[in-house]
Amino acid sequence: MNPENVLILDYSSDRSEAPLFRRWFPDGCDSTSIYVYSGESFPDPLEYSHVMHTGSSLSICSDAEFLEGAEHIVRKCVKAGIPQMGVCYGHQLICRALQGSSAVGSCPNGLEAGWIDVEMTGAGLEIPGVAPVSRVFQSHFDRVLAIPQTAELIARNGHTEIQAFIDRKKNLFSMQFHPEFARSEGNRFFSEEAKLLKDNGIDLQSVLDDGPSIDTGNIFFGYFLNTFRSPGESIHHEFERYER
Repeated sequence: MNPENVLILDYSSDRSEAPLFRRWFPDGCDSTSIYVYSGESFPDPLEYSHVMHTGSSLSICSDAEFLEGAEHIVRKCVKAGIPQMGVCYGHQLICRALQGSSAVGSCPNGLEAGWIDVEMTGAGLEIPGVAPVSRVFQSHFDRVLAIPQTAELIARNGHTEIQAFIDRKKNLFSMQFHPEFARSEGNRFFSEEAKLLKDNGIDLQSVLDDGPSIDTGNIFFGYFLNTFRSPGESIHHEFERYER
């Protein structure tokens, strides 16, 4: 097994998430994408060094056909010590798998969308490249209500208290926001969702005039691949930072 042999479980309906994730991987990092929404079968996660769970337009509060299988993957990886990264839907999925369905729910504040600040705290402030207040891509109606007892909250804001957490014991790195979106891809997404933003009282032009305050892709994907290791992996590869 290669030190970086990543399984991407893509829950998007249009297969859009895996390519956005992969563009932040270092050269030489092997990866396999499974398009779960399209009905592709789950592989054995123990054949991979890392597993990533992507975002989705689906609600975590709905029982998708694949949900039971996805939750099984989460628990199997935790038992084996395989590092997992969750983003938005994937973040919520991890917590639902480990904490039960009551660990997730809809946001009482409604849609959180745009380039929005999160407050980094605790171990989150130790991630190279983050700022105490970091502006990141957000687009979600649902939220996480409970994280594992062994986890540490590392990011929050007034809309969604649990924006990100780290769990060293369970090898988890999970976040509500989307680090895979750079400014150009993010604003293209928001432009395509103009009606949704308008219907929820969000001014599109204000969103397009903004952008991330940090290099989210390199920072968060690099941190995960660099610092979370499977059992027995002793080789540490320096994550390559480069302009995109």
